[in-house]
Parts: sequence; C-alpha cells; structure tokens
Amino acid sequence: MKRTRRPLGALFASARLLAALILLLSLMAAGCVELSLPAPSASNSDALAEQSTEDLHKEAEGFWTTGNFPQSELLFSRLLERELPLELRLQALDRLADSAFKSRHFHQAKSALDRRVVADGSVLATWPWHELYIKTLSALNRSDLLENHRAWMTAHTELPFEVRSRAALAFAAIYCRNGEMLQAVDILARTHSLAPDRRAKAAMEAEYAAQLRELPEAQLQGLARSVGQNGSKTFPQAFIQRELQRRAMSARAEAPVLLAQSGRRTVSDQPGVMIPGVGPVRVALVLPLTGRFASTGAKVLRGAEVAQASLAAQGRSVEIKVINADAPDWREQISALPRTFTVVGGPMQADRFQETHSAGLTSSRAVFAFLQDLGAVQEGVQAWRFFPSPRDQVRALVDMTADQLGIHSVAVLAPKNRYGQRMTEVFQAEAKAKGLRVASSESYPPGDHPRWIQSVSRLLKIPDSFRRNKNVPLPMPDFGAVFVPEDWAQSELLVSNFHFFEGQHMVFLGTELWSVALDGAKDIDDSYFQLAVCPGAWWAEAPSAQALQAKLSGQPQDVADFWVALGHDFIQFAARLNLPADWTPALVNQRLESLRGMEFSMAPITWDAAGRARQDLYLFSPRKDGKILTDPDELRAAADKAKERRVKRLAYSRQLQKAKKLDGPSGSLTLEPKD
Repeated sequence: MKRTRRPLGALFASARLLAALILLLSLMAAGCVELSLPAPSASNSDALAEQSTEDLHKEAEGFWTTGNFPQSELLFSRLLERELPLELRLQALDRLADSAFKSRHFHQAKSALDRRVVADGSVLATWPWHELYIKTLSALNRSDLLENHRAWMTAHTELPFEVRSRAALAFAAIYCRNGEMLQAVDILARTHSLAPDRRAKAAMEAEYAAQLRELPEAQLQGLARSVGQNGSKTFPQAFIQRELQRRAMSARAEAPVLLAQSGRRTVSDQPGVMIPGVGPVRVALVLPLTGRFASTGAKVLRGAEVAQASLAAQGRSVEIKVINADAPDWREQISALPRTFTVVGGPMQADRFQETHSAGLTSSRAVFAFLQDLGAVQEGVQAWRFFPSPRDQVRALVDMTADQLGIHSVAVLAPKNRYGQRMTEVFQAEAKAKGLRVASSESYPPGDHPRWIQSVSRLLKIPDSFRRNKNVPLPMPDFGAVFVPEDWAQSELLVSNFHFFEGQHMVFLGTELWSVALDGAKDIDDSYFQLAVCPGAWWAEAPSAQALQAKLSGQPQDVADFWVALGHDFIQFAARLNLPADWTPALVNQRLESLRGMEFSMAPITWDAAGRARQDLYLFSPRKDGKILTDPDELRAAADKAKERRVKRLAYSRQLQKAKKLDGPSGSLTLEPKD
C-alpha cells in the first residue's frame, strides 16, 4: 500500500498522530508491567514523604550520578508520584528507565520508557530512547515485541535517518546472535539504501565497520556464508568481506603463537534461536466461510495466515486447520481432528458455539470463542473467550468517567429491547462497583421516534411547569453523563433531544456499536457529540496495528481491520500458549495468566487466574470524519466549560423570572446573560 510521507515536524506536531504514537508503548506494555523496587522501611517512607520535591530530586540525582542505581530508581519512582513540571518529569522518567535497566529491573525500565513517550512523544525522534528500549526488550527476551518495534520503525521513514540507521544496526546485531543472518543483511541493506545522502551512508558504514570488529567469529562466518562472494561493492556485503580479510591477515601474523598455545582451531555455526516451546503448534479455526458472514470469516483467516507466515520466519511452525462453520459436518470435522489440535479458535456465531458445547467438543479441545460472552457455558472452566465483552466496554467507560472526568453521578437511557436491558444491567453493576451513583434510568421504544423526547424528559426530570410554560427555568440535572446503549444511526437522532432541554453539557457514553459504525464514516454531523465517548477494540493508527498492515501484501483490498487483527493475534496467542495434548482447564488458566505482556495488534487481552478474559479497549470520540482517540483532559475541560455556561444560563433565567414577578408585565428591568 502506498504511504504518504510527512515531514518529521508534522509527524510529532499532529495531535491525532501523537496520540497514536503514545499508544505505541502502552500497547506493547499490554499488562506486562511488574515493578521491582527496593522496599523502603517505614521510617524511610515517612522521610521521603516529608522531603520537599527539590530535595528529593537532588538526592535522586546524586545517587544516579554516583552510580547507585537501585537507590536512584527508588527515589525517582517516588519523585514521579508527585506533581512535577513537565521538564522535570521527563528527566525523572529518563533517569528511572536508566536506573531500572542498570538494576536489572527490566519490567520497571520498560514501564518508565512507556510513560516517557506518553509524556512527550517527540522522544521517539531520538536514538537514546530507542536504544534503551531495544536493550530492555532483549533483556526481557521479548522477540515478539522487538519484531513489532522493528516493523514500526521501518514504517516510519519520517524518523531521522540517524535513528533508523542505528536501529538497523542494533536489530542486525540481534539477528546475528539468533543465527538469522539473512535478516541481518536485509535490514542493513534496505536501511542503507534509504539514506538521504552520501554523508549519512558513510556514517552508517563507519558504525557497522566498528560493529563488525567486535562481532564473534562464529557470527561473522555465518554472515560470510550468507552473502557469499557476491555484492563485493555493495553494503553490507563489502564490509563483511573486508572484515574477513582483516581477520585473516591478523590470524596469519599470529599463527605461530596460536599454534604453539592451542593447536588447530575450528569454528562452529551458531544455531538459530527458536521460540520457547519448540515444535509445531496445531490450531483449528471454526469460521463462517460461506453464507452471510463469509466475508468476516475470510478476514479472520487472512490475519491468521499473516501470523503463520510471521512465525515461520522466526523458526516456529504453526499448522492451521480451517473448518467452515456453515458446512453440514462441521462438528464431525472438529471431532475427527488429531488430539494434537488442542486449541480451537471460534466459532463466531452464538448458536454454533452452543452446539459445540452441547456436542461435548469443549471437553476435548480448549475452545476460545470469538464471542462477547459464553452464555450458560462457564468461562475459564468449560471454554474461554477471545473477544471484547459488554463488561469490557462498560468498564472502560466507567473508569474514564470516574477517574479522569471526575463525574460521579450518571444516568442510563436505553432501548426497550434485549440488548438495551442487558447493557443497562452491566452498566449499573459496573457503576456501583466503581462507586458511581446511577441517578436516573429510562427506556424508550426503539422504533417510535416521536416518543423519544418524552423518555428524555423523564430522564432529565423536566417539571410539568416547563411543559405548560417554556419560559420556566429548567433545573440542572443531578448527573453529568448518560450511558446510551444504542447503534450510531439511532443515537444521532436520540441525543439531539437532550439539546432541546439544554443538555449540551452532558457527556454521552456510547458502546462499541458507535465505534464500528464510525470506522467507515465520513462527513457526519458531530455537533451533538462534542462531549461523547465510545469504546473500541481496533485503532488503525496504533503502531501495532500499522505493523500488522505492513505484514499484508499491500494490495488496496488487503487492509487490516479488527477481524484481520483477531485472526492474526489468535494464532500468535495459540503459538505462545502451546498447550500439550493432555491439557487441563487448570493448565490453560495457569498459562493464560502467565501470558501477560503478549503484543496484540488489536486492544490487548489479559486473563485472570480463573481464566476470565479482559480486553482493555480504546476510547474514541466521534468527529466529522469518523473518530479520534479521546483525550480525557480535553474532554473534562470542555465538559466543565459547557456546564459553567449552563449554570450561568440557569441563573439568568431565574433572575429573569424573579424580575417579571416583581415588576409585572410592564416592568422595565432589563437583564443580560453573562457568559
């Protein structure tokens, strides 16, 4: 797919792309942050709390300067718990990442690097950040995250060439250590060819020559065998051959000494490094490949094929058996699979899943349904879920509402149907668990648009006096946000009713139905949705999503979306899960919990000890050309400003009503609203 390149300044100045860049590390972190800090005594904790910010910073800086990294890690982590000026926060995050890495607290180092990007995305244009990030992932033995980071950097040619060339050298060194010589040569050659001028090429060549001098003999010989005698004037082949010649001349000069001391030497090849759990992984996918949902099933399969190819390139064999869920004998096909096909992805249709369970197939295979819930089937015991749930959607909304928007009283306006009732129940339960007050709840007939305004009126507790006299001031609602579990088309009509009752200050909380509809939306009327949020599992501008897109063929029709990501991520997941033929539910749950930190191209999923899935969804706000990632601070500021205007209008209306009562119809008092 042809990419449009933008200047570096535009890359990091753009608010939308900066938000996407911020997601780069939060997606890669995806639940794998494990802090390991020196535990201060109670007296030390009290002393730290009593220190001024300036003194705490000086002490932390002193420990860092003198190389006492465990102590500087502790103090910088404590310093970052305080409100700091941006410049000091950025420095503290840099110091924390460095200290944690040198203390071998690699998860803490990665967490600090993640937060550093969130605080200031422009750090992605600097090499030191990428250098420490790559070293940290290597120390964590996270080849999957390293590969995704490499793909992300490859896709962003807007980054300074110095950063990209040094990254290429770092990744080439990793490939060499893993015995992947062709990959090392390829990344070096491709990056070198993209240099903007001869000076940039020369700088890269000089660094690679220095790297080669330090390369172990086995790795150099492996590179030499990969490139052969071809390309003697190209990079990096010429430099590999030159280093071979240099070492040969040096060896001849030292030969008498070497033979006298140790006799004849031989060089052995370094084997390629396999992913943990060596051996083929066999996975079955139950997808609708014909009928109404065939196009969706095809997308999931496309993503699975991409993951299979990616794993093969890393030396991991994955065999995929695809079963058409619309075939008459689809259940028999599952039963006939060898026992080594331990994991099944799908089905995607609720009735097919229930049939899978009824036929006893969930007892012989670890079935991960691509469904919002498992119905009567017990999650984590009889089957598992690999899909966002209603609770995931609501949890994301409730957490933002309470923790970031500061709204603690909410309402629900839902359609009178099964979906509306179900989502209302989930929302009310999550709101209660979070300590939110559900101040009002109403339902409306989905197909009777004229009656919707009556439901909105009841929700807002509009007094009868207003219905008789439109000049009566409207009371301020006792809630600040409204949950609207409805599809986008209906919501566009529904939400407009709030503005009739001066509800412009309300924050509207939608569901994933909004997010899906907005993915392909253009030129929508967002005037009623300036204060609105909806959850979603797919964000095309996320670096991990762009890395998936880079793996596709590049044809116009070969575009990554949620369903492609679902298939891709499931195969990657199954390969890491690597269940044996004699699996048990307890073993599945044990391995699921240990999978924290797996990289997803869609929103990341984690599992608790009981095998229950949780997907940490993105939050979006509707806009004219679709949607953008929600900025909680901007949303809160806009909501507060709208509420302030509403309060002023209410005060003005009350003053006006009072003046009319005092002066009568002919009164001359004039009031102006203050905005």
